[in-house]
Amino acid sequence: MKYNEDSRVKIPALIHLSRLGYEYLSLKDSYWEKDNNVFKEIFISSLLKINKDVSELDIEKHYQKINLLLDNDDLGKEFYSLLLSNEIKLIDFDNISNNTFNVVTELPYINGEDSFRPDITLLINGMPLVFIEVKIPNNKEGIIAERNRINSRFKNRKFKKFINISQILVFTNNMQYEDDGFEKIQGSFYATTSNNDIIFNSFIEEKVEIYGGENLSTLDNAVEDFILLDNN
Repeated sequence: MKYNEDSRVKIPALIHLSRLGYEYLSLKDSYWEKDNNVFKEIFISSLLKINKDVSELDIEKHYQKINLLLDNDDLGKEFYSLLLSNEIKLIDFDNISNNTFNVVTELPYINGEDSFRPDITLLINGMPLVFIEVKIPNNKEGIIAERNRINSRFKNRKFKKFINISQILVFTNNMQYEDDGFEKIQGSFYATTSNNDIIFNSFIEEKVEIYGGENLSTLDNAVEDFILLDNN
């Protein structure tokens, strides 16, 4: 297998995410709304499951409301309020397993002639709430270059809807953190959206056992083969 960011970082991440409960979707067989990257069929079916007394028409109206809010110049503040609202639950925070978790790769974020493709996008109930950029290990400039690129993209107003719906950004080169040096250039980092310069934060988990060991499902060879085939 070639030594590149796909083989060393992206594929291992996809397999780990599948073991955490994210179902891998191939974009070849998927439909999504191009102006905000919501996978609408998943969105509707998930919200019908979560909100027992709500009709599909109600959810359609709520979707249209969300789509309008994503055009605000508020860095997603009103959308975030809807995520936490019980008006129509977008996420079931009380019963996490009641939600639908998917992962896709190379989902295009397009507005006119401007576009970018995060390496990995995480969908919760069909909404693209997290994206992950991967860089090849032992490339000292990779993480810094990616941070500079994302800063440039987030200043582009054409990406406003995509910025407003994104809740967490992740950057990783699948390496251990370095304790020395002011500017971190290896490891895994997360950030929230910003109209200016994003700030990288290191992952420090208090309950490591939740994300590994017994809580990981058994590696499904068929899923692994599907991920490898879909990523050539």
